[in-house]
Amino acid sequence: MKKHQVKGYLLELVLAKLLKVNGYDLVITTSTDIVQRGNGLNVKGRGGYHQFDSLGTFRITPPFVYPIRLFLEAKFYAATYKVGIDRVRMGVGILQDVNTNYSTVHMTSVELELPKYNYNYAIFSTSGFTDDAQRMAIAHKIYLMDLSSGCYSWIKDFINQIVDRLFNLHSVNGESIGKDIVNDFKEKFTTWIGNLNDYSLNNWIDIDYQDSVISEFKHRLEVVDSIYIASTKSSQIIALIPDNDDKFRESLRRNPHQDVTITWNESENGTWIVRPTVDNGEYRLTFQLPPIIQDYIFNNSVNQYDSAYDEKRRSFGLLSFIAYLDNENPTLCTLKFNEEETKTLVGQYNHQLRLESRDDKTCVN
Repeated sequence: MKKHQVKGYLLELVLAKLLKVNGYDLVITTSTDIVQRGNGLNVKGRGGYHQFDSLGTFRITPPFVYPIRLFLEAKFYAATYKVGIDRVRMGVGILQDVNTNYSTVHMTSVELELPKYNYNYAIFSTSGFTDDAQRMAIAHKIYLMDLSSGCYSWIKDFINQIVDRLFNLHSVNGESIGKDIVNDFKEKFTTWIGNLNDYSLNNWIDIDYQDSVISEFKHRLEVVDSIYIASTKSSQIIALIPDNDDKFRESLRRNPHQDVTITWNESENGTWIVRPTVDNGEYRLTFQLPPIIQDYIFNNSVNQYDSAYDEKRRSFGLLSFIAYLDNENPTLCTLKFNEEETKTLVGQYNHQLRLESRDDKTCVN
């Protein structure tokens, strides 16, 4: 097996853990609509079977909605090779097939007992997405998560290092490795990712657990429940990352529904910042948007200031997510955009920037 294939397998395992801590139960066994085939577990659709990297069932079902399932596809490509529109087309086709696989015209007792789900689709990429892929995804509600930089770059950095070490020790020619070795390593890696205090990976690769990349990955996974996947008023989902998860969770325990300010600073690599409007623990959340959305807001508008506020009202007026604040029971949490408080905060920031005589082009919106 080649390096990029092994990296893709490890990425699937990491993202599967991300699914679990965000309220999804992983589908790992066969059932009436899940079958085992040569390529692994498949979902039965209307016209075919569809293999999946990871499939999660959300633990909470809103009224008048079928239980929610999420396909998670992981792509670990070279930095210069972005995921294209073909992968998004595949997601659109799969959703069309599995969301229309119920017929009641000549229903049998078996078909009547089939569980019904509302399927969704997310693609995670370590190299980003082409503009065409982003446009197609937005049009068909396919969720794209860019791991190439910013909030999730630690995942890519860790997997690169781990696979390089694996190949250095177990590859004959440096370019490929036996499938049996990969399968055994995946099993050990799965055990380790479930218990980060287990050091069995040392039996396979020489890991310095104090290495900055390794320790950063381990730390992130230990607090991975501090990544909150939020729904917005648009088709976008965003990952909210708190600077201090303890303060944020304590604030939510006091009040799970809060008013917040949302700002954007071009000097912070396109990072959006969420803060409470009142003293709710003084937490700070960050998130990033797909490049095509960011460009639309700031590069195709005569007035960036007005465009930023329009987008906040339209897309981020209400952020909703599930948090397990007692580590057992789910709590619905909402963060509501407060425009007046945000304008006051932005005015204070920009005034301070002018006093410090910074570059006039650097501003907060």
